[in-house]
Amino acid sequence: MQKMEIENYRISCGKHLQNVKAAFENFNLIEAIEKAAKSIDPTNENKMFSHQRRVGFKVANNGFELLKQREVDLRKCQNFEEILAITDEVSKQIYRLGSLWSYDTALRIGFQKRVYPKNVYLQAGVKKGYKKIFNQNSNNRFVNKKIFSQELQILEPYEIENFLCIWGSNQMFGC
Repeated sequence: MQKMEIENYRISCGKHLQNVKAAFENFNLIEAIEKAAKSIDPTNENKMFSHQRRVGFKVANNGFELLKQREVDLRKCQNFEEILAITDEVSKQIYRLGSLWSYDTALRIGFQKRVYPKNVYLQAGVKKGYKKIFNQNSNNRFVNKKIFSQELQILEPYEIENFLCIWGSNQMFGC
């Protein structure tokens, strides 16, 4: 992997992720729960995030309805893993939500609370990027960022996850 690919990611696709992070940091918790669970991109005219469109608005809204009942629990969360445990519970209660919705929702709520993953989570398209690097699949839900090259380690774990998803699907500049 070239340093240039990582730099291109930071300039093009990574910028969007940073804008989303900044937007969620400015929401109160209930706004963050709603926009996160419904997969609403506040940086793109409040449209649904593209990789959540298969879930659909109705199913995502059902996720929000259950998740907002957990507001008190979410308020108490001190780290990303605690948030993810709650979104995982909700995702298992609604057909078609799944681990990608759970991770994305937890990440956006984490942005609001300013708590971030300590590991790189592997799901959906991220696994394709992982396989491109290591030439093998992983059955793990997450991996330590230290297993990646020094060039990738300059990114935060959630940025590595985003990079792997985009890079793995060969859509580097079509973010």
